[in-house]
Amino acid sequence: MDRARHSAPAPSPASSPSTTRSTRPPHPTDGPVQDWFGLSYSNYQVLHRTLMQSMPLDWQTRMVSCLEELGAAFRHIEQPQAFHVQAATEHIVNELTPAELATAGIEDDWYAGQTPPAHLTDDELAEWQAEHEQVAPCYYQDGRELDPHGRVLLPAHDPIPHYNRGRTYIEPSSAS
Repeated sequence: MDRARHSAPAPSPASSPSTTRSTRPPHPTDGPVQDWFGLSYSNYQVLHRTLMQSMPLDWQTRMVSCLEELGAAFRHIEQPQAFHVQAATEHIVNELTPAELATAGIEDDWYAGQTPPAHLTDDELAEWQAEHEQVAPCYYQDGRELDPHGRVLLPAHDPIPHYNRGRTYIEPSSAS
């Protein structure tokens, strides 16, 4: 992580205050949160309640204080009423099995949007398919075409237990 870009450069010893150019402080979006998210395209950080309530009380107090500060700072911005969060696994579109494609609501189109005529015999259908089949399919989800090398999420089991009205506790590996 490059910390140097987060502080203004020191003026050179030879320059006087009157000749030193004013430097702008770094933009807030170029700070530690951006560094923490890294190169991901994540728009949210999902935190498990069970894990947070299992942390030491001093950590919980600091966390709640930060969350309250964040809420107060953006009270003037319209917020969604609720979110739907689901555990998932990430997969590359063109590596999905037919069952996984169906689970993700993805359709694969091998025939460039064409459908075979309904009256064909089995042999004629096989001939039509051989004549019209593309080298690789196009993939569609919710009416939009997907990049075959792009990533999609499939629902998965969440290994962290439900908070169970505050009764679930998991021992942290190191209380810090």
